[in-house]
Amino acid sequence: MSFKTLIIDDSSIHRLAISFLVKNHPQLELVGAYADPYEGFKAIYDHQVDIVFLDVLLENVNSFELLDEIKIPAAIIMNSSWERFSVKAKKYGIQNFLVKPLRKETFEIAVNNTLKSFETNDKGQVLDTSRPYFMPKPNVFQKGKRKKNKVTV
Repeated sequence: MSFKTLIIDDSSIHRLAISFLVKNHPQLELVGAYADPYEGFKAIYDHQVDIVFLDVLLENVNSFELLDEIKIPAAIIMNSSWERFSVKAKKYGIQNFLVKPLRKETFEIAVNNTLKSFETNDKGQVLDTSRPYFMPKPNVFQKGKRKKNKVTV
């Protein structure tokens, strides 16, 4: 079984690195890599993505602000150059956090942990509605809904 995977990262180098790792994993299928977080979040629904590799600090917004506003029904593997964001990620129910630059070993561990979590669900879907980033069918992708916030570190 393959799991649809998507990457949202404003760094072209990191998108390329993660894309390479995803393409070489036997259980992952890369469906897209996006610099624009809003296009990426829309693609999550368009492609019914299972796993999202999500950078914390994106251009003009951070992922936590997005997760407060846009809910996604996919497992998130968060990544950042700043390890201190891992604590906040756990508060959002995100169990897998990768520190950049990514290493293949830590990538494999995060993916395997995520795939194991799918095994505990009936259809391999993320069903834990207690997570703040889960909500079916949002309407946030309509034009004029983008909100530019100052990036905080």
